[in-house]
Amino acid sequence: MKSVRPQKKKPREIDRSKIEELSMTLDDWAEFEHGVELFNSGKFWHSHEAWELVWRRHAEDERLFLQGLIQLAAAYHQLMTKHNYRGLINNFNKAYEKLEVFQPEYSGVLITPLLKFIEQGKKEAERLGPKKIAAFNYNLIPKLQFHKPYNPDLVVALRELLKSEEFLEGVKLFNTGYHWEAHEVWEDVWREQQADARTFVQAFVQTAAAYSFLKIRKISSAKYLFQKALEKFQQFENTDCPLPLKAIMEDIHHTLELLAIHPSQGEATLKYTKPLTIELTPA
Repeated sequence: MKSVRPQKKKPREIDRSKIEELSMTLDDWAEFEHGVELFNSGKFWHSHEAWELVWRRHAEDERLFLQGLIQLAAAYHQLMTKHNYRGLINNFNKAYEKLEVFQPEYSGVLITPLLKFIEQGKKEAERLGPKKIAAFNYNLIPKLQFHKPYNPDLVVALRELLKSEEFLEGVKLFNTGYHWEAHEVWEDVWREQQADARTFVQAFVQTAAAYSFLKIRKISSAKYLFQKALEKFQQFENTDCPLPLKAIMEDIHHTLELLAIHPSQGEATLKYTKPLTIELTPA
């Protein structure tokens, strides 16, 4: 007896608030960006094929975004090479329905202005009709506005890091005041990292150690480690990262200011909620 495949969700059934950014490998990013370059140079079918390689490797809700781009590329391919009115309109409708779920921006692509181009293109096509579609105003074909992540290698590494039970265990230990234990857990995670991700995790290691030293009133050691952690976090302030690094840096800086005024004081909590939000809050 054949198993029944689950019915695919319609775009309007997708909860945008529950969709995370695409979990992209380095190969995914390379192929995705190549697709953007092909699209923006008018090679719509080739961009369609580049994105399809990425599409095959992702889950259903993520596929919806990629499929929207693929169908938009197909729409312009139908227009440019075949002057196919029906193919253009059908793919416009399908692409719009999918992409509007991901407004205003998703995975570095600005979606809202893209939807306006689709609306304008559809009106132009309907004005011309099937017989005059070859006279379509090509100025209504958009360029994708895409910003590549600041550090794709680090973005990939961070996504893996945030799935790590060890890293999250360190967060829980920190939250409950076990700062040295959190330091040790994060240090194990740090040893497994490479390149920039290693520096990133070390900032957490040093932050946990700093608070541990505060407990035993080793203020000079705490200040030194806070400063080292802050220097490391500052290297990643422009990184496309799920963690609120700016807030973390502000709180560490504020803790250092408090220590300068009241060197005997200094407590903090690391708050973890899902999706991951980290706050260093000195008391």
